[in-house]
Amino acid sequence: MHHHDPATDAVLDPGIAPGGAARAAGPARHVLLTGATGFLGAFLLRELLDHTNAHVWCLIRADSDHHAAARLREAMRRYLIWDDRSAERVTPVVGDLTAPSLDLTPARWAELAERIDAVQHAGAQVGHAAPYSALRAANVCGTQEIVRLACERRGKPLSFISTAAVSGDPADRAATPPPPGRPGGGYVAGKWVAERLVRQAGDRGLPVLIHRPGRISGHSVTGACQLDDGIWHFVRAITLLGLAPDVAASDGGPDVSFSPVDYVARAIVRMSAQDTGSAAPRYLVNQSRMPLSELIGHVAKRYAVSYVPQDMWLERLWEARHRHDGALLKAGVLVKYYRALLSGTGRPPTVDDGDSVRDLAGTGITCPPLDGALIGVYLDYFQSAGFLPVPTTTRYTPREDSENHQCGLPEQ
Repeated sequence: MHHHDPATDAVLDPGIAPGGAARAAGPARHVLLTGATGFLGAFLLRELLDHTNAHVWCLIRADSDHHAAARLREAMRRYLIWDDRSAERVTPVVGDLTAPSLDLTPARWAELAERIDAVQHAGAQVGHAAPYSALRAANVCGTQEIVRLACERRGKPLSFISTAAVSGDPADRAATPPPPGRPGGGYVAGKWVAERLVRQAGDRGLPVLIHRPGRISGHSVTGACQLDDGIWHFVRAITLLGLAPDVAASDGGPDVSFSPVDYVARAIVRMSAQDTGSAAPRYLVNQSRMPLSELIGHVAKRYAVSYVPQDMWLERLWEARHRHDGALLKAGVLVKYYRALLSGTGRPPTVDDGDSVRDLAGTGITCPPLDGALIGVYLDYFQSAGFLPVPTTTRYTPREDSENHQCGLPEQ
């Protein structure tokens, strides 16, 4: 396979620069959205339909317009956000991020270059174990083609969805790509390169904004969530094995953090519509964190679970990965990741989201706290989606019983 170097890839085609006069100010009337059949992308589409008047053109990989529309409808139904009435404000565009000119006909390319007022680029290929070379076509070359389209005819403001796992300033010329080899490293390296391509377009006069969401979790009210996130496979493994790893509850123990998708989508659409005045990447993270022991405790309130030492738990998961109708296969693949999670080396990075908080001041858009109520909403959704089993017993772990339920006296 041809060896690709992220540092070499991080140079935008010199021929790409915004042409023509920018469109008159005011809200975008036509928005191009990539990734609309993905988790965040579907909620971005819902947000654009609910809180702007824009017509949204969605780039979708499909065999035909009909197939593209069906894929979109299916994704939005899965996340409980489909609405027949707004469908007339959506035009599916059959295209492919991995292909030159996005696989669009010259006529379609020209039509989009002329009509689109703003671009939301959320589309990406995700693979926890995939190397950079496997994700490069979609995530790096695809971003360059989107930047090319955003510059064609006239500059269209481009909002790029990266990840909080990329750190540092994308304008820093001396920075080196993140080291490969970590789980998810190929994906993060691709986002690092894509950010630099976007920033170079910004240096050439294209209005750009980079968003760096943390781990995105389900909708804070409906719980609707994607089913392929490693942390939920970890929860699923606990419920199916009936075993949980014993994790230190102390400070300094491992912890997790999630940003509900409704917060992330609302924040991105709102920030993209305003002139933020600073090119710094905008982090969208939840500043509240939950000890991993507490997350496991919420699961143990619903499911009959015994605690075992971490190494034993990882061993049991590995041994059971082919049982339970394949439900633990994905968790089995992630054993290395779970070892890091349990030891606390897989902690979410601490980032400064001050710019985002300032941009959103007064809008009422804030990140919901990470608490037991939110986890309950998620567990309900996963049960209703058939991702988690229906609890066989509702029982409380002895730890809780001994504290709260010893005597039958009313609380003072």
